[in-house]
Amino acid sequence: MKTILLTGGSGMIGRKLSDLLIEKGYQVIWLSRERHVNGSIPRYRWNYLKNEIDREALEQADVIIHLAGSNLGEEAWTRRKKQEIVESRVQTARLLLETIRSMPKKPESFISASAVGYYGMQTSDRIYSEEDLPAQNDFLSRTCKKWESAAFAFRDELGMRTVALRTAFVISKESDAFKRMSVPARFGLGAPLGSGRQYLPWIHLDDLCRIYLNTVEDSRMQGIYNAVSPQQITNAEFMKVLAKEMKRPFFIPRIPAFILRLFMGEVAGMILEGSRVSPQKIVDAGYQFLYPTAMEAIRSSL
Repeated sequence: MKTILLTGGSGMIGRKLSDLLIEKGYQVIWLSRERHVNGSIPRYRWNYLKNEIDREALEQADVIIHLAGSNLGEEAWTRRKKQEIVESRVQTARLLLETIRSMPKKPESFISASAVGYYGMQTSDRIYSEEDLPAQNDFLSRTCKKWESAAFAFRDELGMRTVALRTAFVISKESDAFKRMSVPARFGLGAPLGSGRQYLPWIHLDDLCRIYLNTVEDSRMQGIYNAVSPQQITNAEFMKVLAKEMKRPFFIPRIPAFILRLFMGEVAGMILEGSRVSPQKIVDAGYQFLYPTAMEAIRSSL
């Protein structure tokens, strides 16, 4: 059975995906800050800031799944944080590329995370597909472009099959972002955020991990795919469903955008803006969603 090397394996998606891959019979190894090859999941050390990497991990890998990246929403986007967000995605990919370039045996596939933020922090009537370009050139969009460019260098320079999954807001009981969004409703203060008219592209963690599994197993999958569930829902509709599933009241008065921007700064744009994103390409590739509606996804995650 193939060996799958994960970067960012200790994160929420990485842990769940590792469990799924092991369940399916794959050998899973991680690149991590510390080397611990005798653990239940062998860990090999790397440090992109020092340009250090354990080649032994790459020599074993049949497939690389690149999930590494500083959390987008955990703190304000200062100049230092923005640099960290970009470098933790782009420089890590370049370190992998440079190392693999010098190896006689190369992995067969490189699969990278990306984000629907590629399409820009904006609210519009457009339903975005993988062929669309972003209408705005904000920080998140620029970051995703650099992220994907670093990923597709594996295809362009090494001829490896490459896939990038533009991931939506992840719903899961393990998700810190979902937990934070649930707090107002938990205290009976559920309400739309900002105008409430912005769309919230989303996906359940189980569906996201199963899509990653599909990209490992289906060699026909190449290029960009939107990892987003079929139901296109506004923030107001999402918050209303959340409050209902938590059996809490839902208030029509909205939480003003300026309050969110005051406390969150530029990061608030990820919440206050959003357009519809189409999952049609991943559906056409044969994927069937376990959680096609927000109600089902929320109910399973509370």
